[in-house]
Amino acid sequence: NVFQSGNTDSAIILGNGLTRNYPQIQVLLKANSKKTAEAYKLVYACNRAVHDDQTYDYYVVKNPVFMANVKQERLNQIYLPNNVFLAYKNDCNLIPYCSYFDSGASAAMLAAFDGHKKVFLIGFDGDTGYGFKTVYDEHYPYTENQQPFDELSYKDYLYNVMRVYKDTDFYRIQLDGKDGFAEWRSLPNFKDISIREAVLLGDF
Repeated sequence: NVFQSGNTDSAIILGNGLTRNYPQIQVLLKANSKKTAEAYKLVYACNRAVHDDQTYDYYVVKNPVFMANVKQERLNQIYLPNNVFLAYKNDCNLIPYCSYFDSGASAAMLAAFDGHKKVFLIGFDGDTGYGFKTVYDEHYPYTENQQPFDELSYKDYLYNVMRVYKDTDFYRIQLDGKDGFAEWRSLPNFKDISIREAVLLGDF
């Protein structure tokens, strides 16, 4: 039960953008990992994060390639789209509602669905072009020459999550000087914030 294991007010979503590895972000994540009970923010991570040494609370895995050799004890923390779920239905969880969203938008939706009122987006850099960089570069299936993915879908999926869950505030911790998409910024419940603002808003 998500409401018995951490803070029901705030959650952290880990995207795979390079800003996730910035020292300031690592300080925030380390501080959160040391908190207990209601002070701790549940962490939702995406795709290859399921193989990280660090353990997170929930994983959204959209590509079945990431399910190979997953640690047994992590299976019940994993949420899958319906086209992958059937092969793991005895161990994993089904993403509710829109299974076709990308992993980041799906994780944000899951956090809002679970009742969190503040969702902090980390590593949502919006880099979608050819050769875009991630924190998992050089780890299969990420390659040096990443093929671009559909920016319109990436932008729209998260926009739709934030539009539907209008009672949840979404804060993108911005460290690379790039504003979020104009469509995101048009929503009253989305804001780009600094590290300082994140600390004040989230009590890290």
